[in-house]
Amino acid sequence: MSPIFNIMKNPLTLRADGLTYQLVGMLNKTQSSELPDTKRKLLEAGATLMRARGFNATSVDDICSSAGVTKGGFFHYFKSKDELAKAALQRFCEGKAVEYATAAFHQMADPLDRVYGRLEYASESVGGTKRLTRGCLVGMLAQELSSSNPEMRGLCQEAFLRIATNFEKDLAEAKAMYAPDADFDPQKLAMFYVSFFQGSSLIARAANSNTVLIDNLTQFRRYLQTLFGASKHSREPVLAAGH
Repeated sequence: MSPIFNIMKNPLTLRADGLTYQLVGMLNKTQSSELPDTKRKLLEAGATLMRARGFNATSVDDICSSAGVTKGGFFHYFKSKDELAKAALQRFCEGKAVEYATAAFHQMADPLDRVYGRLEYASESVGGTKRLTRGCLVGMLAQELSSSNPEMRGLCQEAFLRIATNFEKDLAEAKAMYAPDADFDPQKLAMFYVSFFQGSSLIARAANSNTVLIDNLTQFRRYLQTLFGASKHSREPVLAAGH
């Protein structure tokens, strides 16, 4: 039985220090510099429309119109809308991975600084309270296609696990340094973060306001402070302010 099958069967068995994590089906690079211009335009249009409307409400005609590409151009690169959605998801995940890997908080030496820095970066990346989040393409596709498209469901699950595993590493290091005897599991805490962030993004879109998302990020930070105890990191961040 392959490691990936075990991951898919039980998402909370993945350990950052026990398994080299790779995204199945996401190994073919789709970065902008490697794509023909027409294909790039189609992927960008597809991702933008699917984040805004969802998969089912986005047609091939919509994608072609937004990208300024003919249907012939579309079918030159993609056999179907499903195939484009898969490629758009790959590209979206690769882009987000690069964004977070190169963010300033990732360069901080103190792991607890990185933990709290991630929350501030997340707040900034969704636009604070001044803009409405565009939502997460992974969450949108998972919500719509999990029951009908097993392959897409698996790719979305892997994407969520990758985010959680990345955060778990910082949480585990911070726990070892600041709260070694505290009774919490960094792995489950990281998955809790992914879960509430995705749910909060959906509520924000329904409310047409980022307020609930920013408030929940602030509440999560306060919860982390109860786990890690009072420290130099206990200052209140500027999460609720717009960016």
